[in-house]
Amino acid sequence: MATPESGTHVSTTSIFSSLLEQSRRLRQETETADLPSIQLSLAEIERRAKSLKSGQAGRQTDARARYLLAAGGINTDENLRDLDAIDFQTSFEPSVPVDTDIESYLRIRRDQNVASSIEDGMRRTARDFDTFVAKNVEMNWEVQKQKIFEHFGLAPRCSGSPREENFSASGFGRSGFGRSTRLGGSVGPGHGVSTNSAWAKSTMGSSVLGRSVARQSQYDQPGMGLQGSLFSDVDMSAQLELSRQVQQRQQQFAVAVGKMNETRLSAKPGEVFPVMQTFGSITDQSGNDQLTVQLGDSWKLLESITGESGRDSTVSGTPERGFLRDYTLNITPNSPEASRMRKRIERGSRRFLERLFLQHVEKTIADQPHIARVGGVPSVFHKFRGYINVILARNQDNKEWSRNNFDYIEDVPCWAMVFFLVRAGLLNDANQYVKEHIQQFQKLDRGFANYLNCYATTDDRRLPKSFHDRIQGEYNNRIKHMDDSKDPFKPALYKIIGRCELAKRSMPTVLPTAEDWMWLQLVLCREIDRATEPAHEVFTLQDLQKNITQFGAKHFAGKGANVGLYFQMLLMCGLFEDAVAYLYSYDFVDAVHFAIALTYYALLRPTPDPIRNKPELKTKGHNNEPQINFPRLIGYYTRDFRTPSVSEAVDYLCLICLNGDIPAPVGSTHLQICHEALRELVLDTREFTKLLGDVRSDGTREKGAIETRLKLIKLQDQKEFLRTITEQAAVQADADGRASDAVLLYHLAEDYNTVIEILNKNLSNHIALSESAAGEKKLLNGGYQYHVSEQDASLATVDDPVQLAQNIMLMYQNAAIARTIQRTNRETCGALLQICQAQQLYKSEQWEACLELLDSLDALPLSAHTTITVIRRRAQNFNTLHETIARNIGTLLIMAVECCARLAEDLRRSQFSDATKQQKIAELRARHRSAMLYAGMVQYKLPPNVYRYLNSREVE
Repeated sequence: MATPESGTHVSTTSIFSSLLEQSRRLRQETETADLPSIQLSLAEIERRAKSLKSGQAGRQTDARARYLLAAGGINTDENLRDLDAIDFQTSFEPSVPVDTDIESYLRIRRDQNVASSIEDGMRRTARDFDTFVAKNVEMNWEVQKQKIFEHFGLAPRCSGSPREENFSASGFGRSGFGRSTRLGGSVGPGHGVSTNSAWAKSTMGSSVLGRSVARQSQYDQPGMGLQGSLFSDVDMSAQLELSRQVQQRQQQFAVAVGKMNETRLSAKPGEVFPVMQTFGSITDQSGNDQLTVQLGDSWKLLESITGESGRDSTVSGTPERGFLRDYTLNITPNSPEASRMRKRIERGSRRFLERLFLQHVEKTIADQPHIARVGGVPSVFHKFRGYINVILARNQDNKEWSRNNFDYIEDVPCWAMVFFLVRAGLLNDANQYVKEHIQQFQKLDRGFANYLNCYATTDDRRLPKSFHDRIQGEYNNRIKHMDDSKDPFKPALYKIIGRCELAKRSMPTVLPTAEDWMWLQLVLCREIDRATEPAHEVFTLQDLQKNITQFGAKHFAGKGANVGLYFQMLLMCGLFEDAVAYLYSYDFVDAVHFAIALTYYALLRPTPDPIRNKPELKTKGHNNEPQINFPRLIGYYTRDFRTPSVSEAVDYLCLICLNGDIPAPVGSTHLQICHEALRELVLDTREFTKLLGDVRSDGTREKGAIETRLKLIKLQDQKEFLRTITEQAAVQADADGRASDAVLLYHLAEDYNTVIEILNKNLSNHIALSESAAGEKKLLNGGYQYHVSEQDASLATVDDPVQLAQNIMLMYQNAAIARTIQRTNRETCGALLQICQAQQLYKSEQWEACLELLDSLDALPLSAHTTITVIRRRAQNFNTLHETIARNIGTLLIMAVECCARLAEDLRRSQFSDATKQQKIAELRARHRSAMLYAGMVQYKLPPNVYRYLNSREVE
């Protein structure tokens, strides 16, 4: 019997069967040759559907569909109107077509992704380029424009800074010997001529000094943007703030460098300046922040490596450049010198860490005396027992430090006592402690006392092979697995004494800090022959260096910026060049002085060719050894103070010659760079008296800052100094067009004839420029008033070349100096000075006096009774005139003709008329005619405008 549910199921099945049959029949009825199979793409179906809609087959199919729907009771017309009334485009953009082709869609999306990636790459490249330009081509155009205006006198100089006012008050900004404000001299610090300009261009190519930087205040930070653009491989964005402490330290460093140079100048044989101790004491006294403390410890580290302190009985004091042969010149890793140097670095670094730990023990006991409970006799054993008490109290919640794990002797953790004594470098005390408790230790471990005794009594801490094999076996079979004890200090001692399991060089339980870890590495280091020793026992300082560089700064810095720790790590393993380069990115002041101290002992390999188009701080040598560009490092550092403190700048630049003892060509190149840097300093600061000295009117010479340091810059005597520094600076100044500077520099170089030659050229140029500064000078009795007092017999620096020439001519009246000057040059200078005086008379409208002075020069035929023969002879002898006078003949003719015309006009306007007046006018007319005849004969040797002016004046 069928249930309702079954009936319903049957009826539903029959309906579906009927619909399926009808659909099949409909398909058979509508199949035509125009309708293809269904296996087509969506785009093709859409295209063919549109073609069917417009064709006859489409219309037949449409009619049959209407009949079929009408048979089912559906009003097709009404439904069609309702469908047309629906706005299907409301949710779509009318301009965006709907793409139903999946393959085309995927292809378009792929092309869009590729284009998007290319655009992103271009934007990223453009952004990186903008960042590079912002860092490396940073320039304040307004400041540059202001400097140009100041140089040409178009704008007043910037002033008003506190530091500038201090120097002005002390006479720094006043006109002095060799400081010309017209030619770009500075009124305050930092406004000197840029060394990138043509005036201060280095003769070797790229400048060693870099541009000067002005600081508005004594405690303002220098321009770090410029600092970052100096070395192409240094990113100064991480530079720490130049705090007041660092600036005070910078000033004290400068004083210390001066004392170091004084000691080097007057040093007796065997006397050495304690550079590490001196710089270290300055750092210790400058602050107590983390970085300052770490830098102070770094000085003590280098003090231990070099043996400067003398506290190590096995390390003697090292003289200046004492490691030249073992380190700087030795680039072969397997040489005996290199091995000896690595042993010294390992030993010095290890002893520094041991002393540092001993200080930590003493400080810990002093901070917590109630926990330490030292008591008893104040011996080293009581001290370390107190330290152990503090350590156990701190780690009482740590299961590894459970008191049940330790082995005790007389209520003292014996293995911990021995371990901490060894950690502090007190091997003899540790050995004595074991000997005093020998029976107890033999019960704990029978062979340990012998191992420790041998380890403590040998210089290199090397066990005999028999002991070494035994301790290795015991460690691997028993100690490592803690079969007989859970005390963590016992396997640590075995590992240190026997150099066991070198593949695992970390014991965080007993050596938790980075300093402890570094001490363990240095203890396990050993210089051995890789060819003869087993591979598993090879671990040298070179391997440690590779590990440190692979770890990098981030491994040791942790979550915070711990610059000093990684810097110490690099120093401890002998990577001095890497350490200086790393610290320079954060603290360039201390980095420079670490480089100075290391170079003093020849522990810093210099770049062979420091002058490059793209200077880099750290480079690689032929054997991949690191090198530091020491000359540029020093030269760039002086830019902050070279203008206000030229003597301090000289002290620093002299240090470039420390590397002068390296065999050629490196040593000679550094000497040449040092001399070039000093010449740049002379031309940049223009402090000629302070730097180069002075020559008095009586011929005596006063030494300057550079000459007093001839020994430091490897110059033998005064003549070599004059030839190498002063004369070369004069040549450069003359080539750059700095006439006043060239005059003064040649004067200091005692080349007096060249001084007069440059003065003649300078005076000639001055005469040719009618609108010169000389016209602003006051006149007295038709000329300049000049005077050189006996108290200040040096040259008084003035901007006016006429005044400078007059003063020099007065000074050169000395017979010894006059004999070195050619007569022609001296007479030409006198004639040019007369022309200048005539020019001043002309400007003050003293026509008669000007005409008489021009006639006395005997350069023009201005006499009223001059014959045509004399005029022609003067014209023929035009080429014999000195070139400085010949180029100004046109100016003299204009002045002579104008004077004659003005005098004649004045006479004609006078109210009196007599024979004398007519005679005077006739005489002036004759002078004028002689000048015109002469001008006509030398017409083509004169500027065109001169002859045109004379003709126009004659017509008038």
